[in-house]
Amino acid sequence: MNGRPVNIFRGQMKTAAVLAFALMMPITSACSRQARPKSQTSNQAAGPSDPTIEVSSADNDSSSDDPCSQMFSNFYVEADSLAYNDYEVARLHKVVHDKESGFDMPDTYAVLRSRGKVIATFDGIYHPAGNFTDFGFASLLGGETKQLVVSQVIPRNGRHWVVDVSSDGATLFDSSDWDTGGEDVCVHDVDGDGIAEISMPIQAFWGFETMSMADSPMPGVVFKYDSKSRKFLPDKSSFARGLTDIDEDVKAIDQNEKPQGGFAGRFLAVRLDIFLHYVYAGREKDAWSFFEKTYNLDDKKEIGKKIRARLDREPVYRFVYGKSRGRS
Repeated sequence: MNGRPVNIFRGQMKTAAVLAFALMMPITSACSRQARPKSQTSNQAAGPSDPTIEVSSADNDSSSDDPCSQMFSNFYVEADSLAYNDYEVARLHKVVHDKESGFDMPDTYAVLRSRGKVIATFDGIYHPAGNFTDFGFASLLGGETKQLVVSQVIPRNGRHWVVDVSSDGATLFDSSDWDTGGEDVCVHDVDGDGIAEISMPIQAFWGFETMSMADSPMPGVVFKYDSKSRKFLPDKSSFARGLTDIDEDVKAIDQNEKPQGGFAGRFLAVRLDIFLHYVYAGREKDAWSFFEKTYNLDDKKEIGKKIRARLDREPVYRFVYGKSRGRS
């Protein structure tokens, strides 16, 4: 199959990405727009077929008040292959057969080669209508070096990578390690140290129990580069920003409220949103105390057990409380 199989979804996906990041407020603020920042030309990063590919820098739009004015999609280039130093990344096509549905799914994916040898494959997100895979280079770690960013996206979900092509081709970030999704990744420099952080929504409770997709809370997580491990890891301190005005939110909850029309989805979503902000900020005791006081339905015990089970499997939660370093 020639070309990108799901260009028809691209506009819908990018709109969904902005809406998803808006739900990350106030941890990373809203990604209210995706204006393309200024670009610079890098002949070194260009592939042989296009010597003037534009490569964006992560700090170009520093004057913007929107911390999500840049996203991975700002760095994508319209090329099927790119070269940088001794590395080349290329977009390839294949068909994946889904045994459960019986569908043959068109798949785009990327491979990274070093001196002609494949050293990494970026794949794993499929959809009956196909997917799209994009890549580009960005200065996420400061200085003149570039990092490779790769995204493989389907409607409402995606997998994203950051790779060091300045030295050994090591993977610095893989969103699947943290079960974070979405069609795009927010790029910003919150602490102003010249090294970019990246943010994504935690989707562990997306569609949980009776909640609709639209109502489901998706706390934002900021990943900060750790030079010792050479990985982007969850920044625990950033979760505290999610507690801004939370006392007022708690006071606004009516402890005697009952779901309207017997539909408990919105009722649960409002309480779970506050609960999760407490949890990821390291205040789990306060989270459960809030749940006990404000969730007054007959299934409280069952819902509590399901929340606990979901958290125990969630990689960011496990990292915050020292239970693991995510899935690797």
